Amino acid sequence: MRPSTSAATATAGFVSRVAINASPFLLPLMFQIGFGMNAFQAGSMLLVYMGGNLVMKSATTAVLRRFGFRRVLTVNGAICAATLFGCGLLSPGDPLPWVCVLLFAAGMARSMNFTAVNTLAFADVPDESRAGASTLGTMLQQVSLALGVALGAMVLGASQALRGAPAVQLADFRHAWYVVGLLMAIATLMTLRLDRQAGMSVSHRR
Repeated sequence: MRPSTSAATATAGFVSRVAINASPFLLPLMFQIGFGMNAFQAGSMLLVYMGGNLVMKSATTAVLRRFGFRRVLTVNGAICAATLFGCGLLSPGDPLPWVCVLLFAAGMARSMNFTAVNTLAFADVPDESRAGASTLGTMLQQVSLALGVALGAMVLGASQALRGAPAVQLADFRHAWYVVGLLMAIATLMTLRLDRQAGMSVSHRR
């Protein structure tokens, strides 16, 4: 028996948020420590990432209505995982346009995931339970943000310790990206448990 839409979304959505929320922590550190950029340059690269996030907002509703929540979460989740792995493959010598394209795409995928998960979480919640569900959703968002940062820091520390290195280096960031990318892939597989008609009541898909 398939779990309820809200239950499946809460589980998969929480896992995906943890993975994605590691990005704003890892990106500026990687560009400064691994690529040798200064704080302004690293911050500018993060702006590219957030730019993709903002641009995607204007198309999210149309995409969800056209393809449905289950398909969007599955395909977009795969894109999220791919961009996270892609960040782990970046090197200081890579062309800047390619790096910006990857970060912009990662930001777009992040935005789509967050919007779809946040909307679908209330798809089958009765009106009288909306207030409690909203409180729980907000709490889970904050917890996932903290866990995402904690996960990134833990993997960096563990990788450095295993290598016996005196400081964090680019190789440690690669390991962190691979771990969060794998976590995102697991979350994407979890969305396959959703019913194909999930979210029709809120997407008004025809």
